[in-house]
Amino acid sequence: MTSNNKTQSFGQQIKQHMIAIISMIIAITSLSYNTWRNEVTEHNRNVRTSSFEILKSLADLQLLVDSAYYDKTPLDNIRGWRFVLYINDLSKTVNVAVESDAAQLHNLWGDHWQHLETKSDSNEQVNKAIEEVRSEVLSTLNELD
Repeated sequence: MTSNNKTQSFGQQIKQHMIAIISMIIAITSLSYNTWRNEVTEHNRNVRTSSFEILKSLADLQLLVDSAYYDKTPLDNIRGWRFVLYINDLSKTVNVAVESDAAQLHNLWGDHWQHLETKSDSNEQVNKAIEEVRSEVLSTLNELD
């Protein structure tokens, strides 16, 4: 270092290296934004995947419930439980509202699956719970970036 550099003030040194400082700020800001955007994209991808799986399982459960009540097809309650548990598990990866509706569906299924073939009230309550989960999942999908 020359003696001339030692006598430069701090302000002069900042001026001299302004391009390097600005470049560093831009690089750090860009890296931070890119990292944040990747996290949001990954979260949205996970929510979408879980939501589509939930919608498919809701459709299968709806078919099972309707077949038992309207067609008098013997209810395969084990298959129904599989759908309900899968929906309940996946709901935890979507959001709190879907998780709450899925828990309600789980509880209603537990209370009413034995009567789905014979009681219209049981059928209506389970159908309503299915529709509430479906509606909340679709709303969540519409809100994603």
